[in-house]
Amino acid sequence: MVDFFILFFIKATIVLSIMHLSGIKDISKFAMHYIIEEIDEDTSMEDLQKMMVVALIYRLLVCFYEIICIWGAGGATPGKFLLGLRVVTCDTSVLVAPSRVLVIPSSNVSMTTSTIRALIKNFSIASFFPAFITLLFFQHNRTAYDIVAGTIVVRRNGIR
Repeated sequence: MVDFFILFFIKATIVLSIMHLSGIKDISKFAMHYIIEEIDEDTSMEDLQKMMVVALIYRLLVCFYEIICIWGAGGATPGKFLLGLRVVTCDTSVLVAPSRVLVIPSSNVSMTTSTIRALIKNFSIASFFPAFITLLFFQHNRTAYDIVAGTIVVRRNGIR
């Protein structure tokens, strides 16, 4: 939820800035279309195209946010950090005790790996394929994008 609100605030700020610079006066229609992405019978094809561009830009912004946080900020977005979680590399994971997994190599995530993970995660969500549901089917609650990127989400050291 923390990450959602941070990103929603950023999206709203960008959209409202664009609106202000464009001189658009009808804030309610614009906000419904571009911030909340609500479509009604009065939505024109031009508005739909603009909404798609805004959605693509927002998806790229979310990817950038996750790449920077996972790669450059210790393996965690602010939401993961508050929950005591982080993303690390994982070639192999072995169950050593109930709720305990040995992760090898368990190192910081590279920029390339972070980019792969963020792109697969966010564009699978955008294409209505909820890749996070795959955590129900893979060992140690890993998602498909974690397996492809070679990562796993773990508890930070010192957090119980």
